[in-house]
Amino acid sequence: MQFLQTIFGLLVACLSGGVALKSKAPKDKFGFYFPVHSQIPSTLNVLKSVRKYYPNSPIYLLQDGGNVDFGKLCQEKEYNCIFDRVHGENSRWNPHSWFARFVKATKALGTEFVIYLEPDVLIRKHHVIEPKHDAGGIYDDFNPHMGPQTIQYLEKMGRERNPHFNISWIHFGLSGGSYYRAEAVLDAFAPQNVKKIDFAAMEKKEGDKTMSSDFSMLVALYARGWNVYPWEETSQHWLSPKKPTDPERLSEKLSAAFEHNHKEHYNDPVPAKDKKLITTFSEKFVDTTCHGCVWYHDADPNQRYPIPSHQPEIPKKYRYPLKA
Repeated sequence: MQFLQTIFGLLVACLSGGVALKSKAPKDKFGFYFPVHSQIPSTLNVLKSVRKYYPNSPIYLLQDGGNVDFGKLCQEKEYNCIFDRVHGENSRWNPHSWFARFVKATKALGTEFVIYLEPDVLIRKHHVIEPKHDAGGIYDDFNPHMGPQTIQYLEKMGRERNPHFNISWIHFGLSGGSYYRAEAVLDAFAPQNVKKIDFAAMEKKEGDKTMSSDFSMLVALYARGWNVYPWEETSQHWLSPKKPTDPERLSEKLSAAFEHNHKEHYNDPVPAKDKKLITTFSEKFVDTTCHGCVWYHDADPNQRYPIPSHQPEIPKKYRYPLKA
């Protein structure tokens, strides 16, 4: 009887306004991860474009080793973004650093998918074609593809999680405008899985591209059996005009929502109202420029080795190339 009286009392209180009922607003399906350094005009242009076509989607703006402070700008309703700052580790060329920062951004966004942005991305519209895979970007028809030894290595690793896994896309393409299923990011980029990938040995076969974010993300996702394939809503902008005799560029799609490689806004004037909000940090960070030189013990960002360093030894089971 006491229980029923309590419930009745709560109902009366709710109806009379005495108790506030909490209704959790649904999360947006897409969030944006936008690491930047020193570019200001193009950063503003990309942020404005996101807000134009995705007014309610969260944006995680990361000052990745630079000294420009966008903190006050992000507090403005026009931009409305989460701002963070980290020490420079040239993460786009250092996989352990890149993955740690991507995971942090994904957790902060809390969305089902993350769209990765760069300052040279043009946003034409809200995308129409929904993601069909775990990650996808440009139909890269201009960079060298992944070698057969690497494919074999990653498929074997990927089948630990996904027994029927086969790689369907062997090119680049995970640049600005690419999307990622958050579940895949939090699994493939997690330290316990990243520490198994033999990037150092792979680099001897694949070359310097191994350490680039475009390629290393593909590697990490495949090593856990996640599917990656080009997205129709991502395109590559070509600076040189196409000649009539040139073959069709599958990488260039004028209907795509996101297009990579637009530099035309890099020297735009910064509006006076925004200029007042953008400052520089009093504590200056010094970035590094080396490739494949920043490594963490067990891929844990809290246990960074001195810079420069070499990748720590990989467990024998996961060394590249894997023996049959």
